[in-house]
Amino acid sequence: MDDIANTKELYFSIKDTVQETQINLGNLSLPLISEFTEAVSRFIKGSTYIDLSEVRVVIEEGSLAIAVRPSPVIMPAITDFESINTSGNLDEIDSNRAKVIAELQDKARSNPNRTYTISDTSDRKRIDGKSIVISNKSDYRKTLEDQWVQTETYIYGKVFDIGGKTKSNVHLTLENGSTVKLDADAGLLADDSENRLYKEQLVRVKAEQNLRTKEYRKETLVSFEKYAPHFDEAEYQKLSAKVKSVWADVSDIVSWVEEARGNYA
Repeated sequence: MDDIANTKELYFSIKDTVQETQINLGNLSLPLISEFTEAVSRFIKGSTYIDLSEVRVVIEEGSLAIAVRPSPVIMPAITDFESINTSGNLDEIDSNRAKVIAELQDKARSNPNRTYTISDTSDRKRIDGKSIVISNKSDYRKTLEDQWVQTETYIYGKVFDIGGKTKSNVHLTLENGSTVKLDADAGLLADDSENRLYKEQLVRVKAEQNLRTKEYRKETLVSFEKYAPHFDEAEYQKLSAKVKSVWADVSDIVSWVEEARGNYA
């Protein structure tokens, strides 16, 4: 069964027109290539860390098509593809993959000539019957209503980009390999005298949180926090000795605590 599953691939394509001419490998723009390959990468990764260097792809002839070669690494993405292809909704799949589909849906609605296709085969004769086709007429979405609430949280990660030409932000790499982009006030960054680039940082963040999936969106930097975790053996031993001396006259600490709480039973 696993051998059969591992023969499956994932095929992504985009069709659009530029000045009434169908896009092809000879007239693509860099933003379109970047946007499309990022969407493919995010769909493959989902919410878990995957080393994309293990994923092999082929750029196919046509408008712009990427065939992701069969590999055990892409099986979670294939499972979610099959779920969408069967049900048409995004409720039961990985939240990050659902977000990718929703974003592509929005782009297709904003660009009526654009169509995205995702299939588990690059065989032209089989694609039409085994595909997710995203256009301005499709309607892939979550059927369960999402509720988002304002919240604050803390994020710890390594800063790999900071600033921005037109919109200021901070990019963090988290321990699980995923990245987070935080909107940031330009004045806050300009007044920050510390060099934080390529350093581990604890940041305080405002965001919206989904009550069902617990995911965050619209993350905004509030502040950089001072955080330098370390274990001081000497300080620990000093505190331990102090605690022992305080409790030296108490023969049964558990009973003493229970009595103090009023748990006389």
